[in-house]
Amino acid sequence: MQYNINKNAFFKICAGAVIGGSLLLAGCAQPGYSAYRPGVSSFQPGDQGLQSRDLVDMTNRLAADLLKIPEIAQNPSKVIIVMTGIDNKTSQPWQNDQIYLARMRALLNEYARDRIAFVIQPQQLQQLQQQELGGAGGDAFEQSSRGQVPQNTRMIPQYALKGVFYDLPNSATTYYLCTFQLVNLRTGELVWEGHYETRTLNLY
Repeated sequence: MQYNINKNAFFKICAGAVIGGSLLLAGCAQPGYSAYRPGVSSFQPGDQGLQSRDLVDMTNRLAADLLKIPEIAQNPSKVIIVMTGIDNKTSQPWQNDQIYLARMRALLNEYARDRIAFVIQPQQLQQLQQQELGGAGGDAFEQSSRGQVPQNTRMIPQYALKGVFYDLPNSATTYYLCTFQLVNLRTGELVWEGHYETRTLNLY
């Protein structure tokens, strides 16, 4: 009888060990959060072309450089800027590079709201007013009982911020040159130009 009890206990221990081992292996085999969300500042060997690390480094540095120019740093008033987009002159023109300007604008809006104001392009503003105000435009503010805004309140941009991306592909590597330009809309002067350059491996 004692033998049977020990035998049953032995089987229970073995079964528990097998189940526990299986759960442990399953837990070890399942990747953690970081495996699915690699850091934006890390390079991924399998990726090609410009990566998120380039996007972060580029916009961090160029946004800081832009704030140092006299037209912004020494201006007693807010500088009004409109973004006109990225001109993609690389060998991959189908790629949407507007994310670079989007992150740059987000950084400047977050850290330099006292020095810079961004406005959307006139056609975008007109479309937005048509959609939200029913075509009334600035008159809607005058007609509103809560509106204290004069009719002609649209901010006129003083500068345009744009980007131009180039590349130079070769058999083993591709060189990228990414430039950003601040243009005086009254005079046409290119008051600032920053650039970011890198070279990537071609894995195909």
